[in-house]
Amino acid sequence: MKNARASISAECLDPVSDEEVIARVLGGEKELYEIVMRRYNQRMFRISRSYLHDADEAEETVQQAYIIAYEHLAAFEGRSQFSTWLTRIVINEALRRQREMQRVVSIDDDPAIRKSVEATMRTCGSGNPAETVLNEELRSILERTVDALPPMYRTVFVMREIEEMSIAETSESLGITQANVKVRLSRAKEMLRQSIDSAYQTAGVYHFDLVRCDRIVAHVLTRIQGTGEDGP
Repeated sequence: MKNARASISAECLDPVSDEEVIARVLGGEKELYEIVMRRYNQRMFRISRSYLHDADEAEETVQQAYIIAYEHLAAFEGRSQFSTWLTRIVINEALRRQREMQRVVSIDDDPAIRKSVEATMRTCGSGNPAETVLNEELRSILERTVDALPPMYRTVFVMREIEEMSIAETSESLGITQANVKVRLSRAKEMLRQSIDSAYQTAGVYHFDLVRCDRIVAHVLTRIQGTGEDGP
C-alpha cells in the first residue's frame, strides 16, 4: 500500500492530462481518481465555499460533487475542459445544498461587517509582536467581506481573482457571457473597495490546507472503491 501511495504522489507531479487519468480510471485504475481530486481540490472547495457560508458544508459539497462526477465519468465527452465540467457539477451541488440550508435557516449578512473591516484595517501593519494574530484576523475579515458580496459577484470574484480562472472558463462554468464576467468582477471589486480602503490580498481567502485535502480524497476514495471492480 505504501508503494501505491508513493506511485500516486509521483504521478501527481507528472504532466498527466485529465483525459488520460479519466481513461485509466474508467479502465479500472480507480485509485488514480486521486490525481484529479488533488489537482482541483482547492479550486473546487473555494468555489463551493463562495456559495456556502460554512467551510464544513463546502467540504461535504465537494466530496459529493466528486462522487457524482465519478459516477458519470463515462458521460464526459470532452466538449469542454474536464475542470470546467467538474466546476459545473460543484456549482450545481452547492446550489442544491444552499437551497436545503435556506429551508432550515435564513442566511443574513452581518450589517457590522463594513465597520469591522475598516476598523481592523486601520490597526493592521503595525509590525508589533501580535502581527501573526492580526494577519489571521485580517484573513478572517477578508473572508467575511467576500462572503458579504451578493452571490452573483462573489462567485466570479473567487473564480477570477482567487483561483485565477480565465475569463473564458469562468464564462463557460457559470453559463454567462464573457462581457458579463468582466462586469461582475468589476462590480465585485468596487464593492470590496467600499469596505476596505487599502490594498487587499487574496492568497489566504477560503483557506484550504492539506488536512482538508486529504480528508476529501480519503472520503471519496472510500466511496468509489466500494462501487464494484469494473470501474464506474
